[in-house]
Amino acid sequence: MVARKIIIVLGLIILILIIGFGILKQGKEQGGGIFPEERQLIETWILENDLNQYGDPKDTVYIGGTPLFDERTGERIDKYEYIFKNYPDKPWLK
Repeated sequence: MVARKIIIVLGLIILILIIGFGILKQGKEQGGGIFPEERQLIETWILENDLNQYGDPKDTVYIGGTPLFDERTGERIDKYEYIFKNYPDKPWLK
């Protein structure tokens, strides 16, 4: 009887961990741990500074049409991840 309860508890813990990892992965795919308020600040900063959708000057041309896809590696990154990488000083917070 005790062994059965332990197995049930362990099963529930594993299920919770699987669900938690799924939520974390989904969050990463949708902009990581960026709060919606900061996303809005970034979008406002882009508009106020007449930048393109990636935070770069409007006349910037990208190989493949987007800076979010690396054709050499086949890897794709999130828009906000790209912006954070290129603007580590976070000018939208100033």
